[in-house]
Amino acid sequence: MPLYEYYCGDCEGVFELLRPVSAASQDQPCPQCDNDAKRIVSREFSAFIFRDGSPRRLPDDGGYMHLGKKVKNMITSSTDGYSHPELNPPEPPAPPTIEEIEAYEARQFEKNEVDPEFRGRIIDDSFRREQDIKERLLKTRGSRVEEQAKRRALTIARTVAKDTPST
Repeated sequence: MPLYEYYCGDCEGVFELLRPVSAASQDQPCPQCDNDAKRIVSREFSAFIFRDGSPRRLPDDGGYMHLGKKVKNMITSSTDGYSHPELNPPEPPAPPTIEEIEAYEARQFEKNEVDPEFRGRIIDDSFRREQDIKERLLKTRGSRVEEQAKRRALTIARTVAKDTPST
């Protein structure tokens, strides 16, 4: 049951009572003069709720504090404790250079010449590098010349994939 404060106008006394919420607004008899006393809102009112296992002062806007700065989400992954993903966002990957795009195109042409069964069994560093470049091609924006090279490389990759028989 919550604790409420009441004020008696006759004896000018303030007292507290534990009352059910349904009876909180009803006048209560004063313990000193037995006259009806009205409920008042305490000046020292402070309310807390528990969210994510820790007490939060009301009103709670749903945010968190990280080293004195307001953030929307708490840290859920491993970190050094001083950095927060919202305050220190990771840098986006750099767009591939024209040399990397041309190497990607050359690799696509080489793929067309290699036996499909042999190619399906090999995963090496060049394959991983090729996947990294393809991911950067799709996720980043570069200059006009880089964008034209990217479009050309992706078109070649699609035609090579179309021409390659699936096993």
